[in-house]
Amino acid sequence: MFKNRKIEVLSKAKVFEGFSREELKTISKHCLKIEFQRGDVLIEISQKPSGLFILTKGQLKVFLPERLDGRKERRASTVNLNVLKEGDCFGEYSLLENTQVSASVVGKEPGEVLKIPKSGFDEIMADDRIGKKIYRNFLHILIKRLRKKENELDLVLLAS
Repeated sequence: MFKNRKIEVLSKAKVFEGFSREELKTISKHCLKIEFQRGDVLIEISQKPSGLFILTKGQLKVFLPERLDGRKERRASTVNLNVLKEGDCFGEYSLLENTQVSASVVGKEPGEVLKIPKSGFDEIMADDRIGKKIYRNFLHILIKRLRKKENELDLVLLAS
Protein backbone atom coordinates (compact mmCIF):
# COMPACT_ATOMS: atom_id res chain seq x y z
CA MET A 1 0.00 0.00 0.00
CA PHE A 2 1.47 3.34 -1.01
CA LYS A 3 1.97 6.09 1.59
CA ASN A 4 -0.71 8.31 0.01
CA ARG A 5 -3.17 5.39 0.07
CA LYS A 6 -2.39 4.77 3.76
CA ILE A 7 -3.01 8.44 4.54
CA GLU A 8 -6.29 8.35 2.59
CA VAL A 9 -7.42 5.21 4.44
CA LEU A 10 -6.41 6.63 7.84
CA SER A 11 -8.32 9.85 7.12
CA LYS A 12 -11.55 7.81 6.80
CA ALA A 13 -11.01 5.90 10.06
CA LYS A 14 -13.13 7.10 12.97
CA VAL A 15 -10.17 6.96 15.35
CA PHE A 16 -8.28 9.51 13.24
CA GLU A 17 -11.20 11.86 12.53
CA GLY A 18 -10.12 15.53 12.54
CA PHE A 19 -6.41 14.82 11.97
CA SER A 20 -4.30 16.95 9.65
CA ARG A 21 -2.50 15.42 6.68
CA GLU A 22 0.83 15.87 8.50
CA GLU A 23 -0.47 14.04 11.58
CA LEU A 24 -1.78 11.22 9.39
CA LYS A 25 1.58 11.06 7.62
CA THR A 26 3.30 10.61 11.01
CA ILE A 27 0.87 7.83 11.94
CA SER A 28 1.15 6.12 8.54
CA LYS A 29 4.87 5.51 9.11
CA HIS A 30 3.92 2.98 11.79
CA CYS A 31 1.25 1.13 9.77
CA LEU A 32 1.58 -2.39 8.40
CA LYS A 33 -0.88 -3.76 5.85
CA ILE A 34 -2.27 -7.21 6.66
CA GLU A 35 -4.55 -9.14 4.32
CA PHE A 36 -6.92 -11.75 5.74
CA GLN A 37 -9.36 -14.38 4.52
CA ARG A 38 -12.70 -15.56 5.87
CA GLY A 39 -12.00 -17.45 9.11
CA ASP A 40 -8.53 -15.97 9.70
CA VAL A 41 -8.01 -15.00 13.35
CA LEU A 42 -6.56 -11.50 13.69
CA ILE A 43 -6.55 -11.36 17.47
CA GLU A 44 -7.49 -14.01 19.99
CA ILE A 45 -8.96 -13.64 23.45
CA SER A 46 -6.37 -13.68 26.27
CA GLN A 47 -3.36 -12.84 24.06
CA LYS A 48 -1.14 -9.88 24.92
CA PRO A 49 -1.96 -6.60 23.17
CA SER A 50 -0.22 -6.52 19.80
CA GLY A 51 -1.43 -3.26 18.33
CA LEU A 52 -4.24 -1.11 17.04
CA PHE A 53 -6.01 -2.38 13.94
CA ILE A 54 -8.01 -0.33 11.43
CA LEU A 55 -10.27 -2.27 9.07
CA THR A 56 -9.73 -0.98 5.53
CA LYS A 57 -11.59 -3.61 3.50
CA GLY A 58 -13.99 -6.44 4.28
CA GLN A 59 -15.79 -7.39 7.47
CA LEU A 60 -14.71 -8.90 10.77
CA LYS A 61 -16.63 -10.68 13.52
CA VAL A 62 -15.89 -9.86 17.19
CA PHE A 63 -16.90 -12.64 19.59
CA LEU A 64 -16.33 -14.47 22.85
CA PRO A 65 -15.57 -18.13 22.09
CA GLU A 66 -17.56 -20.94 23.69
CA ARG A 67 -14.46 -22.42 25.28
CA LEU A 68 -11.25 -20.73 26.43
CA ASP A 69 -8.01 -22.65 25.88
CA GLY A 70 -6.76 -24.37 28.99
CA ARG A 71 -9.92 -23.79 31.03
CA LYS A 72 -12.66 -26.18 32.10
CA GLU A 73 -15.40 -23.56 32.09
CA ARG A 74 -17.37 -22.96 28.94
CA ARG A 75 -20.06 -20.60 27.79
CA ALA A 76 -23.42 -21.96 26.67
CA SER A 77 -22.44 -20.85 23.16
CA THR A 78 -20.24 -18.41 21.28
CA VAL A 79 -21.23 -14.81 22.07
CA ASN A 80 -21.26 -12.56 19.01
CA LEU A 81 -20.41 -9.02 20.08
CA ASN A 82 -20.10 -7.02 16.89
CA VAL A 83 -19.47 -6.99 13.15
CA LEU A 84 -16.76 -4.51 12.16
CA LYS A 85 -16.89 -2.62 8.87
CA GLU A 86 -14.47 -0.43 6.95
CA GLY A 87 -13.14 2.42 9.09
CA ASP A 88 -13.72 0.60 12.39
CA CYS A 89 -10.83 -0.07 14.75
CA PHE A 90 -10.15 -2.85 17.24
CA GLY A 91 -7.47 -3.85 19.72
CA GLU A 92 -7.77 -0.55 21.58
CA TYR A 93 -9.10 -1.96 24.87
CA SER A 94 -6.04 -4.07 25.58
CA LEU A 95 -3.68 -1.34 24.35
CA LEU A 96 -5.19 1.36 26.54
CA GLU A 97 -5.41 -0.86 29.62
CA ASN A 98 -2.25 -2.88 28.86
CA THR A 99 -4.20 -6.07 29.56
CA GLN A 100 -4.97 -9.25 27.69
CA VAL A 101 -7.26 -9.09 24.67
CA SER A 102 -10.90 -9.35 25.82
CA ALA A 103 -12.47 -10.84 22.64
CA SER A 104 -11.48 -12.68 19.48
CA VAL A 105 -11.67 -11.10 16.02
CA VAL A 106 -11.98 -13.25 12.91
CA GLY A 107 -12.46 -12.56 9.20
CA LYS A 108 -16.12 -12.69 8.15
CA GLU A 109 -15.10 -12.13 4.53
CA PRO A 110 -11.74 -11.47 2.84
CA GLY A 111 -10.23 -8.05 3.45
CA GLU A 112 -7.35 -6.08 4.90
CA VAL A 113 -6.40 -4.09 7.96
CA LEU A 114 -3.75 -1.56 8.82
CA LYS A 115 -1.97 -2.53 12.02
CA ILE A 116 -0.08 -0.10 14.22
CA PRO A 117 2.11 -2.36 16.38
CA LYS A 118 2.13 -1.65 20.12
CA SER A 119 5.60 -0.05 19.98
CA GLY A 120 4.47 2.31 17.19
CA PHE A 121 1.23 3.08 19.01
CA ASP A 122 3.16 3.96 22.18
CA GLU A 123 5.43 6.25 20.14
CA ILE A 124 2.44 7.98 18.50
CA MET A 125 0.73 8.45 21.86
CA ALA A 126 3.88 10.07 23.29
CA ASP A 127 3.08 13.10 21.10
CA ASP A 128 0.69 15.00 23.41
CA ARG A 129 -1.23 16.73 20.61
CA ILE A 130 -1.84 13.53 18.62
CA GLY A 131 -2.39 11.45 21.76
CA LYS A 132 -5.14 13.79 23.01
CA LYS A 133 -6.95 13.60 19.68
CA ILE A 134 -6.77 9.81 19.66
CA TYR A 135 -8.09 9.59 23.24
CA ARG A 136 -10.94 11.97 22.35
CA ASN A 137 -11.87 9.89 19.31
CA PHE A 138 -11.64 6.63 21.31
CA LEU A 139 -14.04 8.16 23.82
CA HIS A 140 -16.54 8.98 21.07
CA ILE A 141 -16.21 5.48 19.59
CA LEU A 142 -16.65 3.77 22.96
CA ILE A 143 -19.66 5.90 23.87
CA LYS A 144 -21.34 4.98 20.56
CA ARG A 145 -20.64 1.28 21.20
CA LEU A 146 -22.01 1.54 24.73
CA ARG A 147 -25.20 3.27 23.56
CA LYS A 148 -25.69 0.61 20.88
CA LYS A 149 -25.36 -2.15 23.49
CA GLU A 150 -27.72 -0.32 25.87
CA ASN A 151 -30.33 -0.12 23.10
CA GLU A 152 -29.89 -3.83 22.30
CA LEU A 153 -30.27 -4.72 25.98
CA ASP A 154 -33.33 -2.51 26.26
CA LEU A 155 -34.94 -4.34 23.31
CA VAL A 156 -34.21 -7.70 24.97
CA LEU A 157 -35.70 -6.53 28.26
CA LEU A 158 -38.78 -5.09 26.56
CA ALA A 159 -39.32 -8.35 24.66
CA SER A 160 -39.28 -10.37 27.87
